Amino acid sequence: MTQKEELLVVIEPSQENHIALERAILTSRLREVKPVLHLFIGVDAESTDLKARNANLFRDNKWLENLLKPIEEEGLEYTYEFSWSIEWAEALLINADRVHPDLILIPDYEAGIRRSLFSDSKWAILRRSACPVMIVRPGASSHRKRILAAINVQNEDPKYVELNEKIISKSLQVAKLYKAELFVVNAYSDSLNYPNREKIMARTALPSKNVHAEQGDTADIIAEYANRIKADLVVMGTMARKGALSLMRGNTSERLLNRIKQDVITCS
Repeated sequence: MTQKEELLVVIEPSQENHIALERAILTSRLREVKPVLHLFIGVDAESTDLKARNANLFRDNKWLENLLKPIEEEGLEYTYEFSWSIEWAEALLINADRVHPDLILIPDYEAGIRRSLFSDSKWAILRRSACPVMIVRPGASSHRKRILAAINVQNEDPKYVELNEKIISKSLQVAKLYKAELFVVNAYSDSLNYPNREKIMARTALPSKNVHAEQGDTADIIAEYANRIKADLVVMGTMARKGALSLMRGNTSERLLNRIKQDVITCS
């Protein structure tokens, strides 16, 4: 990969460990041309205790120095921006409009802790982002050996065809970057909707053993297959929406995000 990428990295200042930044730095070491990191530092009011008793809401110049130190040690170009807007998601998306990132990295500190994975504001980012979004989980493997792309080729709606292409293109790009093995999974509801595996293999140049089609609930099939192959990263899609519709959680997407423990890249 020779093109310099722009990565927008979300920093939750109330947290001690900045897992999205750690992931960005680790992956930068694999790139032929080092990416530019843009740090968005802001608190998501929907998922953070904003009471004054929360000592982690108070940060000083030493905190900032420690935050930037590993970036500078890697010799990476970077910018940073603080936001104290109560409209956290809107502020992040406005920032993205300015820097035009190739990828947004969002930390997910509460995966598996609560019933709903994301606040409404974070869900809106997945729906409205013009670029892919990586959801970074604590404890997830940063060494990508197996990448799983979740697609739905039997739906011929042009919007789904375009979304599938985005998922496949991003998966191939990431697999090449990490020198990882790529797998594709496609769930289907019944025999009348059996996906065209030959078409998938032709598009991805993958062997038959790496293309999996199985009948059943989409979220269950993808999550179980991801665990079966020990995937390190799952690439999936969310249908882009605007306005109030952007806050509507896709039932399948949300259940899948709640089921899998791996890092996730969403395309919309």
